[in-house]
Amino acid sequence: MYTNRITFIALLLATLMFNTGCVTKYFDFSEEEAVVTASSTTEPRVVLEVIPPPIIVNQNPEVECSDEATSEKNDCDRGKITKDQLQPSVAQSSAGEVHKLTSIQGHTIHVAERSNGFTFPEYAGKVVVLEMFGKDCPHCIKEIPTIDRIIRRYRGKVAVIAIQSQNRMARSVARNYLRKYRIRYPIIEGDDATNLQFFIQQTYGWTGILPYTLVIKNGVTEFSYSGEVSYNEIKHDIDSLFRK
Repeated sequence: MYTNRITFIALLLATLMFNTGCVTKYFDFSEEEAVVTASSTTEPRVVLEVIPPPIIVNQNPEVECSDEATSEKNDCDRGKITKDQLQPSVAQSSAGEVHKLTSIQGHTIHVAERSNGFTFPEYAGKVVVLEMFGKDCPHCIKEIPTIDRIIRRYRGKVAVIAIQSQNRMARSVARNYLRKYRIRYPIIEGDDATNLQFFIQQTYGWTGILPYTLVIKNGVTEFSYSGEVSYNEIKHDIDSLFRK
């Protein structure tokens, strides 16, 4: 009878704990964790070990984002041109070299160096935006609509010449590039304008970061922009040239 009473009480306690959820939260009745002890004078009794809740370790802790940019070349840095990369000069003026260039669209463009700018015989009387860009540079691609808006706003007053400063494009690639971004201004391959880019490095301190843009009026470089320029900024500066 004594044994039956103990058994009944044990079953009652177990039932209450299961019904209240306590057992599932704090105890695990596996065979390895329920310890049974025996005594020579008493009936076997069940001793329940309290199993502490497990410590949960985050296997994928949040990692703080870091800027992995380095000084190495990237898609927006064409690097500097060295003197041993220069090509033999074809023509010289009293002010400096005259660059005869051909755009990928097939147009001939002359650019004559001056100590403080350039002259462009094919664009006489116009403000010229001379841009160094890269076909794979995301900032250059973002700047294309800005350049297009400038052309439309100052139709007949402003001309744009772009030098593609990264690796030369194959003819089919160039054709697709023009069509994809609806480019309506002449583009010159950088390999054909090495000397001109070197002069810009030496004169204006261009480091090779793309895009790099000059605004030239009457042979004088009035403004320069290192990196992507906003429409409002370049518009403001060009407007000031027409007020002079």
